[in-house]
Amino acid sequence: KNWARPLEWENRAFQQLQPLRVHNPDTSLTTTCTIGPLVDRIRAHSDEHGMDLIVMGSHGSSGKSDFFIGSNTQKVARSLHRPLLVIKEPLEEVRFDKVIFASNFDEREKEPFLRFKEIVKHFLPEIHLVAIHSSSLFDPPYILSHEAMADFKRLCHPFNCHTHIYKDFSVDRGVRNLARELGANLIGISNHYRRPIKRMLTGSNVEALVNHAEIPVLAIDYSEKPST
Repeated sequence: KNWARPLEWENRAFQQLQPLRVHNPDTSLTTTCTIGPLVDRIRAHSDEHGMDLIVMGSHGSSGKSDFFIGSNTQKVARSLHRPLLVIKEPLEEVRFDKVIFASNFDEREKEPFLRFKEIVKHFLPEIHLVAIHSSSLFDPPYILSHEAMADFKRLCHPFNCHTHIYKDFSVDRGVRNLARELGANLIGISNHYRRPIKRMLTGSNVEALVNHAEIPVLAIDYSEKPST
């Protein structure tokens, strides 16, 4: 109802981006102010402009809201099918030279991994492939995990690559604990579609990492979109 407010928001966004313009004179920056549901507006803008990557800041949430409401960043991770980089704290420098890719390393994961590698290759990264075993009945035998990871290790060429099978109470916690031990500065994970009921019963590794990880998380979606 207040038609002056969008202009106020746009002016504020312009002012906040001014330091970026000053320090990055060779980078083209465009600001857009829009009204409507967050996910719908981001999706519309991304589709219209063919965005390759979405970057969001997140402070996360906690408790039951993780399952029933979720943060705005969780909702974007759940609903949009584009690479999503989530940053929790301001970065002193963009340096993703020691990165983790967490996966079960089945055949479907190869495409998200190669897209992840394409994004981080400019940093000449040391890549750590991570499989988390959480004492679940669904955990594969260790020998199968090693064999699957060996196939992905070949895909890491020409970068230095290490493999880890890490045991913890959950995938989310295992990835975060190993990231601290390694001193990693980026977590990569594939983001496949999960139906709402299944998500509420079992959770989502991507959404848990988006909420709880201390370092940036890069979620790469499978190319195929869920059927409706």
